[in-house]
Amino acid sequence: MSNDLRAFVAEELRRHPRVAYQSLFSDESSAAKLAASLPPLPSFRHEYAGAIAIIDWDHKLPSATLALRIYGFYGEDTLEAGLEAFDDRLEQIAERDRYPEFDVPDFDALAADEAYEIEVTASGTVGRARLTSAWRRTIASADAATAVALASKSPEFQKLLASTGSRPSYLGDLEAVSWTPPCESQHERWTLDVWYLLAFDGRVGSGRSFLVDLVENALVTTRDFSVRTG
Repeated sequence: MSNDLRAFVAEELRRHPRVAYQSLFSDESSAAKLAASLPPLPSFRHEYAGAIAIIDWDHKLPSATLALRIYGFYGEDTLEAGLEAFDDRLEQIAERDRYPEFDVPDFDALAADEAYEIEVTASGTVGRARLTSAWRRTIASADAATAVALASKSPEFQKLLASTGSRPSYLGDLEAVSWTPPCESQHERWTLDVWYLLAFDGRVGSGRSFLVDLVENALVTTRDFSVRTG
């Protein structure tokens, strides 16, 4: 069991066949070096029973910016299902892996309790990391209410209200929209992202984001955001 996915990356790093063909990350020390370069990846309220870490193909030859996909599992049952899904996908790749076709499947969207995608160059430089689990937008009503209350009482939000003047009511109030892991926020713990929409033209919305730490009951930071619909 572990509270940080980096331990599993250091233990075993799998590679897409097209990555292996290029002899990328083939050194015995590759897994440990990559794990040491990653941002903290602490679990969300559960310890990990295991994980699958894969250097995935970017559908280019030679590869440039690859994806490190990390699938974390909270229990032995979900871990077993994840390993079976990995083996099934590997068989699908083998069936279509005919050089130089580029429509060979990759390891995107395997079922897992937590899933991350992290940009990695062919030389091992780590880039942007993001949580790809759809459940990140599933927020308990009590957590959402607490986060919104903390954001609304903050000096930062009060200052924003004073500076925005008249704002259309259809833009709504503060809304808790997403759980945010430390690798995205650079905060030590998971936070709740609370949005306040300032403009929306039917396709693109923009506003201010308030990241709230529910352990410390405190606002961590604010930042601008933009989102496109459709």
